[in-house]
Amino acid sequence: MKMRYLLVDGENQLRLIPREHLNAIWRGRANVAEFGCTDLTELRVISVLCDNRLVPERIFLLRMALTKGYFTRRNYRVLRSFAMPSRVTAQEMFQHHSEGWPLDFFTQLAIALDVPRSALDVPFGIGGPLLVAAALRVSPAVATRFLK
Repeated sequence: MKMRYLLVDGENQLRLIPREHLNAIWRGRANVAEFGCTDLTELRVISVLCDNRLVPERIFLLRMALTKGYFTRRNYRVLRSFAMPSRVTAQEMFQHHSEGWPLDFFTQLAIALDVPRSALDVPFGIGGPLLVAAALRVSPAVATRFLK
C-alpha cells in the first residue's frame, strides 16, 4: 500500500506532491506558496490510498486551515476539533470538507494519478491520514497504518 497526496494549487488544479513536501507543510516548515498554492488561509488536500500498482483503493478529502500559508499549532488544534463529535457533527464535517473542489475534480484526479477515470470508483471519505494523525497525535505515516 502506498499513500499519494495531491494539493489544489492557485489555478484550481490538482498537483501531486511528494510525501516529504507534505510532511514539511504538516510540521509548519514550508509555506504552501512554495507549491503553487495562492490561498494562504486554507489548503485542500487529497489523500489517495493505492495498491502496489498505484491503483486507487480509497480517496480522502481534507481542507486544512492555514495561517499566512503555514500550518501552525493553532491550525492543528482546529483540525483536531473535526475529529471530536462533541464539537462538530458528522454532517458539518462532511459539508465543510466536501465543498470548494474543482468542478472537473475526477478528470483532474485521473490525469494526475495516471489512471483511467473508472479506477476512481472507490470509497471516498473525509479526512484520511491527516485527520487521523491530528486526532491521535501521531505522524501522518503512522496514521496511514490505521486506514489499511
